[in-house]
Amino acid sequence: MVVRLRLSRFGCRNKPFYRVMAADSRSPRDGKHLEVLGYYNPLPGQDDGKRMGLNFDRVKYWLSVGAQPSEPVQRLLFRAGLLPPPPMLAMGRKGGPRDTRPVDPMTGRVLTPEKTNGKLEVDTEGDEADPEESSNA
Repeated sequence: MVVRLRLSRFGCRNKPFYRVMAADSRSPRDGKHLEVLGYYNPLPGQDDGKRMGLNFDRVKYWLSVGAQPSEPVQRLLFRAGLLPPPPMLAMGRKGGPRDTRPVDPMTGRVLTPEKTNGKLEVDTEGDEADPEESSNA
């Protein structure tokens, strides 16, 4: 039995509310679960509630016994500080090659080289020409 940490949807239409559950991977999304580990509210401003609440001890327990978090739960656990950032790649055009530039996990934006004194740092070791060769030619 493979245990997954995943979201189960509650709430009304247009006002979703999710519970973080430990469940068998074969059970339906809102079906039978092993344990409720917390909640996630994607629209916290409407009812002045908290955005997320987790039982950290139980989440750590399930991760220690081999439970696999789903992608949304992995992002939530990263925001809570329990997991490292999930691997992300910047998406290219649909069907085209993927962009392999590094992506900031917090914002999802492509990282650019650091700017120092208004100039970009560029590695130019292989492109340097000797001044003696250019004067001889």
